[in-house]
Amino acid sequence: MEAFINRKDVARVLGKGETKASVEFTHGLQAQLWVHPPAHWGTALVYATGSKDHNVRLREYALKKGYSLSEHSLKREDGSEVFCATEDEVYRTLGLPFIPPELREDRGEVQAAIKGKLPKLIELDDIKADLQSHSTWSDGKLTILEMAKAAQSKRLKILAITDHTSSLGVVQGMTSEDVKKQRLEIEEARKEMGSSFNVLQGAEVEIKTDGNLDYPDDVLASLDIVVASIHSSLRQPREKITERLIKAIQNPHVEVIGHPTGRLFPDRDPSDLDMDAVLAAAAQSGVALEINAHPARLDLDDVHAKRAIELGIKLSINTDAHDESDMDYLHFGVSTARRAWVEAKDVINCWDIQGLMKWLNSRK
Repeated sequence: MEAFINRKDVARVLGKGETKASVEFTHGLQAQLWVHPPAHWGTALVYATGSKDHNVRLREYALKKGYSLSEHSLKREDGSEVFCATEDEVYRTLGLPFIPPELREDRGEVQAAIKGKLPKLIELDDIKADLQSHSTWSDGKLTILEMAKAAQSKRLKILAITDHTSSLGVVQGMTSEDVKKQRLEIEEARKEMGSSFNVLQGAEVEIKTDGNLDYPDDVLASLDIVVASIHSSLRQPREKITERLIKAIQNPHVEVIGHPTGRLFPDRDPSDLDMDAVLAAAAQSGVALEINAHPARLDLDDVHAKRAIELGIKLSINTDAHDESDMDYLHFGVSTARRAWVEAKDVINCWDIQGLMKWLNSRK
């Protein structure tokens, strides 16, 4: 603990006690160091990883079971203590199934655990496809074949190439004619990759300021998958931008809405959308909403993603990859989904190619 608070990059010590020290670093981030004997690690981890409200809820439940829960132990009414070296031991001692750290927010997880109704959270290995990626046809750094081989090296089975469309001025997007030309390269990549990997031709189609899409219907219909996104005029008034997004959601050629709120960390707040109206429209149309796994986006966030699955909306977890290294961001999207109580069945990327294509074709 002394070594921690005396690091050269510590700007100030916010507090120091027997088991915890808090500091602020020179770059502005804060951190805590907890020090416990191994026998206490279970209770310490539960205490440290749960939100304040989760911990209050869990302590209330522990009291009903005859225990006082702290970061150190579970103490019985007679003063004797039960030490738990693992988090699982804490919950097991209380007669509960293990509550994953991502759920410890007091959003009903303790009540669900009591009833034996915790979700079987999605795992990274459940993901079979990445349904938003970019190649040299727009602003990507690799060819279609190079992107496909990169995705295969990440143990994926399906990759959708969804290059930007031409009205997005900041990138050199594809025209309708380019879509036809790109199809030839897609076919060549499919032959090269063989039957064990599937390359889909899609597009990240710009939603214009009036809610219309950047391609005519015949071009949209020719694509395997259409991801519709807003990249410009993100500060439109609430009513206007909500109406704009809903119009795209209701377009029968759209399968996925990409990064719906448009936020970018740390500089751009989400658009002022009426998310209740957006989610209601998505539920009615059957469109999937994206959890964009790029750490600058994480959009949808966990709160809206949880509400989405409660409404029966399917999700799509994508990396928005522009090169091979971006594909390593997938776990951020999965982590966000886990915080949202998402199971593999809720995510179209978890389906095999037959199931995915059946769903995509049903929306044409």
